[in-house]
Amino acid sequence: MLSKEAEQSIKRFKSFSVFMSSMYESPGNMSKSKRRFFRWLINLQGILGPKVEGTIKEEISLDGINTWKVSTPNSDPNRILLYYHGGAYSMGSPKSHYSLVSYLADITGTTIYVPDYRLGPENKYPAQLEDGVRAFKALINDFNFSSEQITIGGDSAGGNLALITLLKLKEEGTYLPNSLVLLSPWADPAGTGESYNLEMADRDILLGPMIKKVWENNDNLYDGYLNNEDADQNNPLVFPISGNYENCPPIMIQVGTEELLLSDSRTLKEALERDKCIHEYFEWEGMYHVFHIDVNMPETISAFKQIANFLDKYSS
Repeated sequence: MLSKEAEQSIKRFKSFSVFMSSMYESPGNMSKSKRRFFRWLINLQGILGPKVEGTIKEEISLDGINTWKVSTPNSDPNRILLYYHGGAYSMGSPKSHYSLVSYLADITGTTIYVPDYRLGPENKYPAQLEDGVRAFKALINDFNFSSEQITIGGDSAGGNLALITLLKLKEEGTYLPNSLVLLSPWADPAGTGESYNLEMADRDILLGPMIKKVWENNDNLYDGYLNNEDADQNNPLVFPISGNYENCPPIMIQVGTEELLLSDSRTLKEALERDKCIHEYFEWEGMYHVFHIDVNMPETISAFKQIANFLDKYSS
C-alpha cells in the first residue's frame, strides 16, 4: 500500500507533467527561450526541495567539468558516489538533483559528485559519454581516489550514462568502479521494450503525457541528444541493453512498476543474468519514474536504505 505522502506526490507530479507536456515541441523546433524555461523549472525542484541538515555543497572541476560535491555530516569523504543526473540528456543538472543527492549522501554515508555534463541538443552524443568517462578518470588522476573507492550511478538518462561509461571503461581495459547504482535507467533510448505502450503511458504519471506527445509528433525519444546516424541499436555505448556485462562489477537496479521504462530495467536484468554479473533488482510497486526525486516519501527513504545496504556489501 502506498503511503499518504506517495499518494500526494503522485497527484502533484501528475499535474506537473501534464503542464510540461502541454508545451511540447519537437527538439529541433524548440526555441532557446522555451528550452531555458524547461531547464529552469526542472532545476527549481532540486533547489527548493528539502535538504538534510548540515548538507554542504562545493563546486569543483573534474577535468574541466563543473561538478557539485555534496556531503552531509554522515558522509565518508573516502567513499565516493559519482552520480549522473537524469533529464533525457537535454535537461537536469546538479541543481535539479540537489535535494535527492543530499538525502542519498546522508543515508548511504557517501560523498556524492554530480558532474554538470554537456546536454543536447546543443551538444550531441558522444559528448555525454566523453564527459562521463572524464569525470570518473579525474577522480582517480586528479583527486587520487582509487577505483575501488568509487561507485557510479544515476537516474533515467543518468542511469544510461552510468552504464555506457562502465562499458566504455571496460572496452578500454582501464579501471572499473566498485559497483553501479541505477534508478529507473534509460537503457533502451529507442523505446523498443514491451512497456512502451499507450496503456503504460496512461499509468506513467511523470513521463506518460510527454512521451505521448513525442509519439503523436512521430519524433524519436532520443531526438534531443542523438543524431539518427548514431542511433545504432546494436551499439552498447548508446543502447546499453545490448551490452555485454561479463566481468563487470555488481549492479543494483531500482524501478517503479508504473513507468514506461519498466522494460528497460527488466531487459537489463536479463542481460546481467545472462552474463553472470552480480546484481540486485527491485521493482517498487505503484511507484512512478525516478520517484526518488520526492524525498518526503517513506518509499524514497526506504529505497535509499536499500542502496546503503548494497554499498555496504560492494563498496570499500
